[in-house]
Amino acid sequence: MNRRRAALLLAALAFYGVFIFRTSFVVLGQRWFVLFEDAMISMRYARNLASGAGLVWNAGETPVEGYTNFLWTLWMAAIHGLGLPESKVSIAIMLTGVVILVSNALIVERICRHVASAAVESWAPFVAMAVVLFYYPLVFWTLRGMEVGAVALAFDALLLLAITMEDDFSPARALAMGVIGALAFLIRSDAAVAVGIISLYAAATAKGRTKQLAVCAAVGVCLGTAIVGQLLFRKGVYNERLPNTYYLKLLHVSALARIKRGAFVALRVLTFHLAVPLSLLAAGLAAWSHEVGWWKLRENRRLALLLTICGIQAAYAVYVGGDAWEWMLYSNRYVTPAMPAFIILTTVIAGKMASVVREDAAARKRAALAFVGTLGACGLLLIALNGYAKLFAEEGIARTIFLSKSTLLGAVVYVGAAVVLYAMRGRIGAMLDKRFEVLATPHAFGTALALAALIWVPASVQPYLTWATHNAAQFEDEAHYSRLGILLAAATTKETRLAVVAAGATPYFSMRPSEDMLGKNDAFIAKLKPVGVFSPGHDKWDYHYTLGTRRPDIMIERLDTTPEEAQYIESLGFVKLPNGLEVRASSTGINRAVLGREYDTEAALDEDLRLLGDSNPASTSAR
Repeated sequence: MNRRRAALLLAALAFYGVFIFRTSFVVLGQRWFVLFEDAMISMRYARNLASGAGLVWNAGETPVEGYTNFLWTLWMAAIHGLGLPESKVSIAIMLTGVVILVSNALIVERICRHVASAAVESWAPFVAMAVVLFYYPLVFWTLRGMEVGAVALAFDALLLLAITMEDDFSPARALAMGVIGALAFLIRSDAAVAVGIISLYAAATAKGRTKQLAVCAAVGVCLGTAIVGQLLFRKGVYNERLPNTYYLKLLHVSALARIKRGAFVALRVLTFHLAVPLSLLAAGLAAWSHEVGWWKLRENRRLALLLTICGIQAAYAVYVGGDAWEWMLYSNRYVTPAMPAFIILTTVIAGKMASVVREDAAARKRAALAFVGTLGACGLLLIALNGYAKLFAEEGIARTIFLSKSTLLGAVVYVGAAVVLYAMRGRIGAMLDKRFEVLATPHAFGTALALAALIWVPASVQPYLTWATHNAAQFEDEAHYSRLGILLAAATTKETRLAVVAAGATPYFSMRPSEDMLGKNDAFIAKLKPVGVFSPGHDKWDYHYTLGTRRPDIMIERLDTTPEEAQYIESLGFVKLPNGLEVRASSTGINRAVLGREYDTEAALDEDLRLLGDSNPASTSAR
């Protein structure tokens, strides 16, 4: 087992290394690294904090809380405090992600040992760890610098503590739950619900009122202190009761509009990305949930806890309207932290189902019908969703409801597979019976890994194929905005003010005061009514305020623009450069000749920087 684990971890580390290297680019012979869009926004706050300007968007201006990951941003500030070259700060965050991914996988292995029955204990923990290590959405969000991996690690650490305390209570474990729960909240405040559910489970299963009160007290005091502390900090620094992103995403947006979009994207992503694991879950529940009093068994209670955490995160994602990047077609930032729990759940249920169906013909039939029925239902639902999207397609930069050829293809595959499986149920059932028998023997590893591949490879084909052929999602955009930021730092003065739509890499690398046209870092925009089609954080803007009142010198790109707005922009004196950037005619301190050149390739940017005499763009002192 130790050799298998070591080989698995080395394979994962090799993959992570390749993933990180591919999310880099070269400028004047130096390799630069960049994180995901929202992570780079947090990096700007972090650098300002590390430099002494405070936890602010624009140094020296009115503070606004444009981040939702307080503790993660503080960690980014600590990394900035190390004095690393600007080109290498992002890779330090990515390497933190590597540590998080490996640590979380080892915790998942331990959780699975506590949850799995003796019949599958020989292989289930290893299989669950393997799937978690290579589950692409968790790898993507974590290595691209988002706090998702840290939240998942906190959830899984809490799950492990809650489960182990059911057997071996100790005040130290109760206190650890409180501390980790508080940290999870400070990483992302919307983690509080999952923290509360896990803590309630720990309290409910503790033997004796004193132990139950100890859990409630430890978690309540720690979590309550974190909540009150953050509220006081927010009021003192930002003079707000809630983060700016709350106003941006929820204010003036009805619950109906949010749930409509949230339900659509959740159903589309889950039925496309997780059709096979969901079908297995349905089969397992159909096979053994008919047992009398099944919920009273410790193993089943723990499985119910895992399922509840998954359901909570999915429900939250629906409530807030989903994420802004649902076009990726895999689990988003809200659902992904619960996916290790889902992976443990499906792994254990697969083993449990195998033992049940070997002994019970009725259970075997229920499981088969549930699997085929769920798989076919996922395909049919995808067809229905695409039909709806065809009839009620959205328009605009933030559109979400539109016809998706990828999900239509998935629908055809799932429905076709369901038909074939049903038609060949006798032959397939006989083959699976033999495989299920092997799962209960010491030689189960090969069979278990093969079944895990059948379950999880369909969920991984699309994201891994996209990564292999086009790199990590949005990296090309992030590299583009990073190169622009480096060019702006060399071609403009420090007082030059930018107006940006993508508020991550360009403001960070340019180090220029910036106006966030979409309002994540602007309290005025965040409190407006939506202008475009609803998409969380991407449906509010006001050209008159951003361009007319705030008066930026350079507009990087436009949002959806009406003819009247286009005329207004022209009246302000904005002139389009050959590469599409728009510069106010009256602005000074801008080298228009070089700034208007092509910059979106290594050779082009190198030539631009040489023309400007900037031979070391990584030097912050030169800016």
